[in-house]
Amino acid sequence: MKKLLGIVVLGLLLSNTVLASEFCEGFKRGYTAGYKRSHNTGHDPYTPYCPYQPYKSYSDPQSDFEHGYAIGYEKGFGS
Repeated sequence: MKKLLGIVVLGLLLSNTVLASEFCEGFKRGYTAGYKRSHNTGHDPYTPYCPYQPYKSYSDPQSDFEHGYAIGYEKGFGS
């Protein structure tokens, strides 16, 4: 029983890591694109740490990558 519980917990942790990495990759790319557009430069900026993924509303994209990209773009464009 303990082994089964351990496998389930490990699976949940790994699935969360995969989802978070998709969101964070989108955030990084979005931040870079927004920063470059805002500052009219071709140089890649220092990307801040990826924030926790907020809950999605109905108007947010379904994809975690696209959700992260949209948030990153806004932050990069505003910096």
